Amino acid sequence: MSQSPIGDAEKTCPPSSAESVKQLQDEDTPLASEWNRRSILTIIGTSCFLFCTLGLVNAFGIFQAYYSETFFTDKSLSAISWFGSFNAFCMFAGAVVTGVLSDIYGPKWIIRAGSVMVLVGLFMTSLCTEYYQFFLAQGLLFGFGVACIFLPAFATTSLYFTKYRALALGITIGGSSLGGVIWPIAIRRLLVEVGFGWAMRTAAFIMVPLLGIGCLTVRLPEHKKRGEKKPKPNMASMKTGAFGLLTCFMFFAAMGLFVPFFFITSYAISIGMDPDMSFYLISILNGTSLFGRVLPGILADRYGRFNVMVLATLFSGIICCCMTAATSMGGIIVIAAAYGFSSGAILSLQGACATQLVDPQTYGAAMGMMMGICSIPSLFGSPIAGELASRYGFLATAEYGGATLLLAAAFAAASRLTQNSKLLAVV
Repeated sequence: MSQSPIGDAEKTCPPSSAESVKQLQDEDTPLASEWNRRSILTIIGTSCFLFCTLGLVNAFGIFQAYYSETFFTDKSLSAISWFGSFNAFCMFAGAVVTGVLSDIYGPKWIIRAGSVMVLVGLFMTSLCTEYYQFFLAQGLLFGFGVACIFLPAFATTSLYFTKYRALALGITIGGSSLGGVIWPIAIRRLLVEVGFGWAMRTAAFIMVPLLGIGCLTVRLPEHKKRGEKKPKPNMASMKTGAFGLLTCFMFFAAMGLFVPFFFITSYAISIGMDPDMSFYLISILNGTSLFGRVLPGILADRYGRFNVMVLATLFSGIICCCMTAATSMGGIIVIAAAYGFSSGAILSLQGACATQLVDPQTYGAAMGMMMGICSIPSLFGSPIAGELASRYGFLATAEYGGATLLLAAAFAAASRLTQNSKLLAVV
């Protein structure tokens, strides 16, 4: 039987705050009503949001390879990867602001503004021809749009669930994996048939109804009524050792997590793999990531969210280190599929683990603070990997990504042991 998040909060918070955390958990997330019409619609809406935003960020590998062959043949892989890494930077850095604003004002207007920025960013990208233009449109504007959508929608979904939070968030973030499967295939075909400009505009038109669904369905739970006096946020729960170690985990995970997403296509082409087939590696990676974000969530609710996340991060680091050991089409496909599954668990469980350590009144602020700290490694992580590939080959890139993930696994394990030192405990 899974350990209650209330119990987790009591263990990680000072005694003086444990009672208030328990009260807030009871008041904010009634277990009897976790799976209802309102919560299911919120999951659907957030999944649509993540399909359009994080799904396209996950598919950046196809842009990395395409840009290096067309617009920027004179640029290094490191220079091109700045577009994708800046998306991640904006998503994490912007979460510092959007998380707090979402806690205070709710997600409604923040996600609507983000939807507009995402669409305008894609339409502007379709007109770009120069490096700085791509950076401003695809890197900056689209990235800030993702920031306005991702955390407010994700944190709102967390408010509906306690017992089944890992599963719910796994299903929700599975929308980004589905986007990571469909976008590379769709954009690759559009690039061939209608060219870059209309490929980007078509992608934006596809997003319009999906973003509309998200704007209409992502709302605060009914029991969080407007004008209702909220309990004082329990900030003490954000000052524990477990929370600090979890933040360190997210810092190092952000450095290496997206290395295979960005570079596995370029690596496959470099060893002679058919370019058309190599573009599908991103879809394969994201396809297995979909299962990795849902199935481990079921196990996590039963056997412990931290326990499953530590194992997933450890396996991801090992697989990333072995990426260049695959020198055939079959081997690279296996690596892509395995990494997609294990990394998917990291992406879905880090939010569930973070909200397990704090009270509901500080979900947005806590996740925003952690993501803000992750903004620096997410900005420099992929360009560093690209520079290593240009200077020393893809083996150095793979070892770099794997090493940072293994270090992240160590911090996740330390956070878990801080809460409960028993190895077989459900944490």
